[in-house]
Amino acid sequence: MKKLVRYSVIRFMPFTETQEFANVGIVIHAPQTGEVQFKLANTRFGRVSQFFDDLDGHLYANAIKMFNFELHRIQEFTRGMTGKALASFMDEVTRPKEGFLTYSETAALLTTDSLTTVVETLYQQYVGRSFNTKEHREILLVKSLKKQLDQVSKYKFTKSKLSTDYMEFELPLVATDNLETKAIKPLSFFQETPLKLIDHGEFWISRVKHLLNSNTIDANNFLFAVERPDFTNKNLDAAFGSLSEEMNALGVEVYDIKDINKIEKFARFNSENAENFQLVN
Repeated sequence: MKKLVRYSVIRFMPFTETQEFANVGIVIHAPQTGEVQFKLANTRFGRVSQFFDDLDGHLYANAIKMFNFELHRIQEFTRGMTGKALASFMDEVTRPKEGFLTYSETAALLTTDSLTTVVETLYQQYVGRSFNTKEHREILLVKSLKKQLDQVSKYKFTKSKLSTDYMEFELPLVATDNLETKAIKPLSFFQETPLKLIDHGEFWISRVKHLLNSNTIDANNFLFAVERPDFTNKNLDAAFGSLSEEMNALGVEVYDIKDINKIEKFARFNSENAENFQLVN
């Protein structure tokens, strides 16, 4: 017989100002049977330090140890608790709170599997694979590019908002010398379907088009740094080709993310060259 299982994803969010987080665990409970189970990532979870490269490693390890102790205590406390009492108690446990470790909203599923199987399946879904998404890949691309560009130009590329005549949105790498503004948007096209690939690309093509139409930035000062996988699916390859044509049609620069020499050359401002030097009031 199927049973209801409620679960929350455990998230590590060391820098609340950026709202960036990594999934590091799962906690589940079955109100009908009164079971509570959880699984946390290891205290030495290398992908967390890769994700948050400016993080003190002890912070994550200590937070996981503390959470492990707390969840064991919750398991003991809830023994014999079932139904609405257990559900209400776990809702209180997982409600949003301040801290390095927090919970996602509670979700539910119906299953005939054991809770041991369910917690392992959910862990692999939300934690084991959470670092292979395009969003995570692009975050890593931004971090890697920023480190390299900081050594090339005295004008630092940082996360910043650019405005059109009627809206504004954030780009991950923006720099200015007060004479001109340059922006770089890394794009990862590791997608499962042509539709997802097209949707992701056209989302950013549309945004950049608005920036250009409002003269917020010159086309030759905007760069798409593209991570292109070796497509084995001809439909994915065709979709990428179509997007490449659209990006180039904007008049912006489009470079492969691996072509670091061209990216570095793009990142340098004319004002950094001695022959073009001019004072800025």
